[in-house]
Amino acid sequence: MNDPYRLDPSGRPPAPTSRPRGGGTALRALLWVVFIVSAATNMVGNNLGGGSTPLGMGAGIIAVGCIAALIAHHFMRRRS
Repeated sequence: MNDPYRLDPSGRPPAPTSRPRGGGTALRALLWVVFIVSAATNMVGNNLGGGSTPLGMGAGIIAVGCIAALIAHHFMRRRS
């Protein structure tokens, strides 16, 4: 276990810890683009009425899935 406040009797400075860099930027950007497009499609599809309701519902399901994936991605990157 790494304890930053623990005194080392040898007098050597502790080894620097490496943090993950980058990683997942393209995935996050893709999720945001898909979310924005599907949310816009959901709004247009539901406001047109008529036979476009399945289109709006499908786009809404995709938008909710993107939100869930973005939240999961955020918490997974935060823990590492």
